[in-house]
Amino acid sequence: MKHEINLKNIQQAAMLHDFGKVFIPKEILNKKGALTPEEKKIMDLHSELGYELLKQQGGVREEVLELIKYHHQNPDGSGYPAVDKDFRFGINLQILKVADMFSALTEERPYHKAYTKEEALEIIYKDVEDGKILHEVYEALKKSV
Repeated sequence: MKHEINLKNIQQAAMLHDFGKVFIPKEILNKKGALTPEEKKIMDLHSELGYELLKQQGGVREEVLELIKYHHQNPDGSGYPAVDKDFRFGINLQILKVADMFSALTEERPYHKAYTKEEALEIIYKDVEDGKILHEVYEALKKSV
């Protein structure tokens, strides 16, 4: 598995993955409480919007752009944006997704309190049990936090 990991791509994608949120209305980004279905559709566009803007600007490798676009996707294709049956959910994407999840859970947000490290790991482990995250990636996160 290690030979597939590209830390440079993961690092760049980690810095840029939510860039598309600049296009999301502040009322949605800062809303206290759950989003309506329509607001969620708008919020879910951030990964594609960031991908498109950064692609147009140039200077970002295609592999990094793909990580940015699909950082909310799941191995079974149940995330967003939509993918076809040939979508390859690689290890780099999985690492980025898990890091993003941990960050989102442990930071104070308008819509939830910051979870403790232990609470966040417990929530993320449910995705391991559901087959959405490789156990090895979870263990690496657990060791690093």
